[in-house]
Formats: sequence, structure tokens, C-alpha cells
Amino acid sequence: MDLLDLDNTLIIGKSAAVRDKREFIAKAARCASHVLILGETGTGKDLMARNIHALSPRRKEAYIAINCSDIPEELFEAELFGYARGSFTGAFKEKPGLLEVAPGGTAFLDEIGNLSLILQAKLLRVIEGKEIRRIGETAFRAIDVRFIFATNEDLLGGVRKGTFRQDLYYRITVLKFVIPPLRERKEDIPLLAEHFLDRQNQLGNTKKTFSPSALRKLISHDFPGNIRELENVIERAFAFSESDQIQETDLQIEQGAASGKEDFEDAPDQLRQVLENCRWNKTRAASEIGKSRRQFYRILEKYQMSDCIRKN
Repeated sequence: MDLLDLDNTLIIGKSAAVRDKREFIAKAARCASHVLILGETGTGKDLMARNIHALSPRRKEAYIAINCSDIPEELFEAELFGYARGSFTGAFKEKPGLLEVAPGGTAFLDEIGNLSLILQAKLLRVIEGKEIRRIGETAFRAIDVRFIFATNEDLLGGVRKGTFRQDLYYRITVLKFVIPPLRERKEDIPLLAEHFLDRQNQLGNTKKTFSPSALRKLISHDFPGNIRELENVIERAFAFSESDQIQETDLQIEQGAASGKEDFEDAPDQLRQVLENCRWNKTRAASEIGKSRRQFYRILEKYQMSDCIRKN
């Protein structure tokens, strides 16, 4: 299977980063070692993991994508390892875990940097022992899963701060690749934009193009949301443009956003304003600033705002 069979956005571009990415995917697919993919939100970490799986000897088996931020900590073990019938309230029947239902396949664990130290320790035992134990059972079950991990967090910085286990860090960084943000490879923006526009043209049976000024505007933007943001901008412009040529005015790009991860941690007053606008709903506020619930709680604890929220 060629990369184009899955998604050719990975190999579109003329930057050195695109060449390095394709070379890494090919090499990682040939071996069984665990992989760590680092990169900002929207750079295509899941897509890269899918390509590694699609080119590997495991390609005929299951590919399981798991976002660690989406699973509440108290349910993490049940989701990944499974549970026995009657092991807790509501466990009316046994349930195999996600790692158990992908024998011979690949498990992609995104946002690995958001796991608590307790869950990190349990995951490390699974990685090293290649076995899991369902909640409520005493026997261990062997698993045959190739792990690919991803995060937009600074894991090495977490090791220094004591928020990420050093032994787990070195265990999952056998093969490591950092996907550079789009603002560091602007020469790829025109080609990616043309690709996304071609996709819309095929869906709409049209032949729209970009005006020179529209392309200049795209190149000048830093795209904090990276490829995902670029794709959304193109889709929006295609929908609202009224001619066969997309103009600069058709591109609705939010200006003034910080490059890379939006970081409200250094602006507690802004954070408080977001909470007030969301009527102190933490889930809505976390979504508003582009953070997971777990990341958001850490910010609240850092600025000692948890008690304030409880009062509201």
C-alpha cells in the first residue's frame, strides 16, 4: 500500500520536513518498535500513525485510535483493559478492553502526556509485560499490539518537573518524530491549499481556483491550527465564494491568534473572562480555549481558581 492510498496530505509539499516524514514512515513501518510522534494540534499525528500501520506487516489487523484526554481517569483501565462481569456497579456483562480486541494490530494512544502518574505506571507495565488484566480478574491476558504514541506536550519537560515518568518516556521514545508546525514550512501551504481546493471541486463538480492575492494571504498566516485549520479555511472559502476564483476576501482567517498552542496559562484574567462568558461551565470553557478537561483542571489548580469556580 502506498501512502497515497490512505491520504496524500502527508506527502504534499516541497519542504525538507515532508521528505523526512515520508522516510520516517517507511522505516517505522518496517520494524516493530514503539513510536512517539510529537507535534502541535492539527499537524496530522493520527494520520501519520495510520500510515505507519497501513504500510506495516500489521496492516490487515485492527488499528485502534485512543485519545487519552477523552477518557475520564476513573474509566481509563476499564476502557483499555476491560472488566469482568460484576466487577463494579453497572458491569452487567464482561467487556474486553480496547487493547484486547486488536490482536496483531496497532494501538494509537494520542495525548499520552495527559495521563496521570498512576495511569502512566499501569501503562508501562502493559507495554513491558505485553499483557493486561481485566478489572475484577486475577489472571493476566497476553496481548499482541504495536503501540504508537502522540502528544503536543513537552514530555521531557514533564520528566524534569516530575509529571511524566522517566522510565515510561524512554520506553516509548524508541522511534521519535517531531512534525513541524505549518508556520515553519510555509512553502508547503500553496500545494496543500490546492489539494484541499481540488477535493472540494471534485465534491461540487466545479473548477474553482485561487487568486494570487488569496494565496499570498494564506502564506502570510501562521495557522496555529496547522493543516486542520488550513483545510477548514479552504472549505469555508469554497462554500462562500461566488465566482470561479477564490478571492482574498473569501478567506475568513482569524487574525491575532497565538502561533502554536493557544496558552491561557500566563493570562489568568483572560481565563477568568472566558469562564464568566461560559457561565463558569468548565467543559465549555475548556473547549473555548482549545484545552482538554484534564489540561484545563491543571490550569485552574495552578492559579488556585478551583474554589472560586465551586462558589460560582
